[in-house]
Parts: sequence; C-alpha cells; structure tokens
Amino acid sequence: MKSPSTLWAFDAYQRIRPRLPEPVSTSITPELVPSLAAIADRFDGFIFDAFGVLNAGDMALPTAVARFHDLQAMGKHCLVLSNAATAPQQQLVQKYRNLGFPLTQDQLISSRMLVTDALASAPEQTWAVMAPASAHADQLPCRSFVITSQIVQTSREKLDSADAILMLSAQDWTEELQHGLIDSLRRRPRQVWVANPDLVAPRENGLSLEPGHYAHHLTDATGLDTVFFGKPFSNAFDAAKSRLAHIPASRLLMVGDTLHTDILGGRCAGISTMLVTAHGALKGMDVNACIATSGIVPDFIAPEI
Repeated sequence: MKSPSTLWAFDAYQRIRPRLPEPVSTSITPELVPSLAAIADRFDGFIFDAFGVLNAGDMALPTAVARFHDLQAMGKHCLVLSNAATAPQQQLVQKYRNLGFPLTQDQLISSRMLVTDALASAPEQTWAVMAPASAHADQLPCRSFVITSQIVQTSREKLDSADAILMLSAQDWTEELQHGLIDSLRRRPRQVWVANPDLVAPRENGLSLEPGHYAHHLTDATGLDTVFFGKPFSNAFDAAKSRLAHIPASRLLMVGDTLHTDILGGRCAGISTMLVTAHGALKGMDVNACIATSGIVPDFIAPEI
C-alpha cells in the first residue's frame, strides 16, 4: 500500500484495541502546556518515545535536542524508550548521538534490546526472521535465517522448518513475503514474536508501515497469538521503571506522540503522560476527537517538547 495517513493509522490502532492492554479507568482532563519546560519541575525522570518526539526518520525535531540538553543540565534523568528494532543497540545509540542527543547505552531501551534478552533464554531454537540485511540479524543470540523472496518462492520447506518466527523489522518487507509467511504458519503453526508493536512510524516524508501492522494482519489471517516486545506492553515499561527505580512513579513522565502505544502504556504503568502533537502519529488530526474516541487520555498535551 502507499504511505499510510495519520487517519488510517488511528483507525487501525482502534481496530486492534482489544489486543492492547487496558488501563485502570480514571477521570483526567488534559492540561495544555506550551512545551515540556512548563512542567519540568514537577518530574525527576523523563521517558521519551523516539520517533515523532525526538526525531522523524533521520532528522532531529526542532527544540528536541536543546530540551534534552536542558533537562540533563537541570539534573533530570532522561531515558529513551523506543519500539525501534532494526538497528542493534550500539548502532541505535550512535544514531541519536549523531543527531545531537547526549545518550549513553544506559539511557536507551529499545524493543530490539528487549527481544534480544528474551532470545538468549532459548538459544536452541531456530528463528525465521523478518528483517533486511541492514538489521544484522546474525548478531541475535540465537540460530536464525532471514526470510527472503527466494525462501518464500523455492525453499518453503526451510521456512516451514523454523521453530519460531521473529518479526524484527518491516524495512524492505513485501506483500509476497507476508503472504509466504502466512502460508507457512497455516501449514505449520508456530510461536511468533514481534520486536516492534508499532503499526506506523513517523519519517521525514510521512508514515512507514512497521512490524506491528504485519503482525496483526498475520494474527487475523492465522488465528495465532503473537508475543509483543515494546510499548504499550508491560515488558517495555517494566524495563524503563527498573532503570529509573530510584525515582518514585509519581515523579516520572512518559512523553510520546501516539495514544495507543506511548500514552496507553504509560497509563497502564501508573505514570504520568504527555502527548506531543506537531510531528508524529496525530499530526494534522483533531487531537481532542482522537482522545474522546479512544478513551486514552494523557495528563498533558503540548505541540512538541
């Protein structure tokens, strides 16, 4: 399909809502603020989404680099919690350092990191991996091979022989590969892990389809359950809260651009949330209508950080 619109993405998230965590119901009226600077003194730890908050594709967003520096200069603890899974951890940290964000390895938790830790507990399995060559799937702590057109077309038995499926990155993924994977799982149902639950991600020129989109399509087609690593699921927020365990939950703020991942996940984790609207998943949308329709309510709303 062509590049999806923000409206399409919101509606797609709404369709999969029954598969997402459900927060404890509370009555919140979002506070509108001009930027994060207006409420920085209320929190000691900040958990940032990446795409749509800090960057769009390979471009740092206006004010984000300066705000990150300012918060750290104030002695605030900043953590990036990203559903990105294409790049290995060290490469992803370097990307953000190159964009101007003074990140250390300990300040970034990615979905790839979460799934890598989980894979290390089952090294005997062979995984068929959804990933481009640039994802360096050979660095994962398991036996694996990348799903390619050749495998789908002429080596179906190899795909069928894999013990499990890992949906790591949707870069270069095609409808042919998607249908080949679905056919294989119909022939032999197996466990499917998804290293990036996002349906879309903000890029320089629009939205890209991400592994979560293909994972839910696969679930609809096969009836198989999938295991997700990343926001809005608890494994991501448990890792972030553990990293910031010295800070009370009441002094933590999750900052994101997507209601169904960042804000929903933060709400379920029991921490405050701020929705940014200028560059990410809700760009150009009626934000109040989206909040009313989804029932996912942030504590704060700002155009950017």
